[in-house]
Amino acid sequence: MIFQRIQRRNFCRYLVFCFMLAIFGCAPGGAPSGDVKKGSRPAVKPKLKSKQLSGIGKYQVVRVDAEGVYPRNLNVEQGSTVIWFNATDRYISVVFSKGDVLNRVTRAPTLFFLAPDGTYVSAAFGSGATASTAFARPGTFYYFVTGLPVSDGEAFAQVVVK
Repeated sequence: MIFQRIQRRNFCRYLVFCFMLAIFGCAPGGAPSGDVKKGSRPAVKPKLKSKQLSGIGKYQVVRVDAEGVYPRNLNVEQGSTVIWFNATDRYISVVFSKGDVLNRVTRAPTLFFLAPDGTYVSAAFGSGATASTAFARPGTFYYFVTGLPVSDGEAFAQVVVK
C-alpha cells in the first residue's frame, strides 16, 4: 500500500514536469526544444555601457592586532573590497583623514561613515568584528587605526587602488 502511494506521487510529479515542458517549450537544459530556423542567429546579449571594475568580487583582509596593522601597504584593484579584522582585545576604529574624497570613491561601506569633522571613519568595532568598504576609484588612501600605539607608527597604513 505504501509502495503504491509513493509510485503514484512520483508519477504525478512526472506528469506535472511533462506538462510544464509542453507549456514552456523548453528542454531540461533551458534551451528551446523546437528547431532553430535555418539562417537565424541566436540572441546576442547587449553590451554593458559602463566599464565593469576589475576588482569586483575580490576582497583583501587587513588584520589589526596588538602589534599593528598587517599589511601596512595594501595594493588592490578598482572595485575590490577591503575588510579590516579586529584581532585585538579592545575596540578600534579605522580613520581616513580625507573623508570627503573617500566618501565619493567608496561603495557599500559596512560601519563606515563621513564624520562631522570631515574624516571617513568606521564606527568602533570590538574584538573579532570587521568593518569594510569597496574602493571604486584609483588612488592612494592613508589611514590610521585608533586604539593602537601611534609612537611606533604601527597604527598608520595605506590602501593603494590601481
